[in-house]
Amino acid sequence: MSGFLGTKATFAQDVSLVGSIVVAIAFTIGAYLAVKGYYVAHRWLQTGAAAANLVLVFGVMIPSLLAVTPDENLTLPAAAFVAMPAHEVIGTVALLFGVYVVFVGNGWLPARWRFTNYKPFMRIAFALYWVATVVGVAVYFLIHT
Repeated sequence: MSGFLGTKATFAQDVSLVGSIVVAIAFTIGAYLAVKGYYVAHRWLQTGAAAANLVLVFGVMIPSLLAVTPDENLTLPAAAFVAMPAHEVIGTVALLFGVYVVFVGNGWLPARWRFTNYKPFMRIAFALYWVATVVGVAVYFLIHT
């Protein structure tokens, strides 16, 4: 199925790109809410954004990756062979670490697995997600334009 952004991407790949950018914006708004002291709103927004990210990763990104045939890679630019694995590794670390932070922030883990100084953990998760998003956008444009 053809995409809606006017590139060579599929519909799912366009959904992945737009969804990832929306999630990154939501994480940014959530960070702003925390800075302003609106911790309950921050927690709800970050939890929702993390859940949306999980849906994107498991519902769109992984199935799209698994649908690629080896011959499709023959026409990719050389930079894609660096950017794609970088996105996969950074994205996986960001996803796992971010879910851990969400679980701690919501009190869903035993006390011994929790941290008490939230700022560094949340800042690392936020930075990882943004790096994964920027690299993912680069991958999209390397492959589909």
